[in-house]
Amino acid sequence: AADKAAEKAAVDAVVAKVEELTLRIKSELDTSDLFVPPPPKEECPICFLPMIGTLQDAMNMACCGKVICYGCFQEKRRVIHTANFEREEEEERTGIEEIMMKETCSFCRAPVSTSREEMMLRIEKRMKVNDPLAYYQAGGCYQDGRHVPQADVLKALELNHRAAELGLPEAFA
Repeated sequence: AADKAAEKAAVDAVVAKVEELTLRIKSELDTSDLFVPPPPKEECPICFLPMIGTLQDAMNMACCGKVICYGCFQEKRRVIHTANFEREEEEERTGIEEIMMKETCSFCRAPVSTSREEMMLRIEKRMKVNDPLAYYQAGGCYQDGRHVPQADVLKALELNHRAAELGLPEAFA
């Protein structure tokens, strides 16, 4: 009888601990936050369509800090190349030299950077205003050795960490 009483007391103690943990977990979980709809996806500032996927499906413009969808970026390039091709044909036909269109940012119309130094200056300018995408882009440059004199993995980690601190989810990868 004493064994059964001790066993029952042990079971009751375990049940009490489970109930205590259950109550604590319920109080920590705010069930109202579980069913909140996700935030809306960021829209392309040019076509206003929702961005799909991650930054690999979009272009971060270093000049203005805008992220545009890859479709808008490619369309702008297609228009410029088509216009330049038509100008070359017209020049061959008439002999009159035409001014070629230069690539510009699809959003702010700033000329596309033509050198590594210019690209890094634009990225650093965006970093001064705490743009997380600029930190992330600079981290990628240092990791791969693009637009910088030499690759520096520690500097890349530091920049990606700062981008994550500023709230860029892709920087955690």
